[in-house]
Amino acid sequence: MRKVLVAAAALGTLMILEVPSHAQGFRIGPGGVEIDDGRGYREERDERRYRRMCRDLRDRCENKDIYGEEGQGNCRRYRRMCG
Repeated sequence: MRKVLVAAAALGTLMILEVPSHAQGFRIGPGGVEIDDGRGYREERDERRYRRMCRDLRDRCENKDIYGEEGQGNCRRYRRMCG
């Protein structure tokens, strides 16, 4: 019982004190728990994901005969989303 009280007191102390580690943002969503420490990693990751998506769409548009696709769906989507 004493260990539980000590742990609760330590946790309470950490929650009350304003320490830099509490300046972090966190989000719980479909992708799991994400911690944002304000260094811009999230923006860089989103930018890489966007570039990869555009690269894949361009490849699908230019090589649709190789992939066996028909129509203009990927090309239209590429022009609309990636400019």
